[in-house]
Amino acid sequence: MTDEPEPLAILAGDRDRDGSIEVLSGAVAEGRLTLEEFSDRVGLAQTARTQSELAVLTRDLPARSSFRCIFGTVVLDLSQARLSGSELELEVYNLFGTVTVIVPEEIQVSVTGGGLFASQVIKTAAGPSVAGTPRLRISARGPGGTLTVRGPREPLGSRLARLLGAGDSGKSD
Repeated sequence: MTDEPEPLAILAGDRDRDGSIEVLSGAVAEGRLTLEEFSDRVGLAQTARTQSELAVLTRDLPARSSFRCIFGTVVLDLSQARLSGSELELEVYNLFGTVTVIVPEEIQVSVTGGGLFASQVIKTAAGPSVAGTPRLRISARGPGGTLTVRGPREPLGSRLARLLGAGDSGKSD
């Protein structure tokens, strides 16, 4: 038995409740929830006191975000993100811009779509899919632009040590 206190619950605000209800509305529109399930969950969302109570209501639904890049640059760094579910859907509209998505190493990534003048550069760890591994689905739209998906960069000190160490591998003592 440990003497550590339990973490304090973070109270939910009206904006948190409204956001959860918006996710539930999208899920019922997509056919992921029945009207009865939707009604039950909305009732619970309206009376939720903490953010963890709200998280339970949407845990089995994919999280979804969308971004637009119009002749510009967007860098979306998810490398330190805590995913609340097993799946995240990201919609990217790119009008001749550059979009870079930085993902944690342990995430599985799939990209669909793209435009006639679009290019995609996917540089993630291509390891075998493990059950329970979070999944990021990117839907790219727009006539053109560059979408780059990559893992986090190695810190400069580690990279230099690795490069310098690799140069010494041929030396003998």
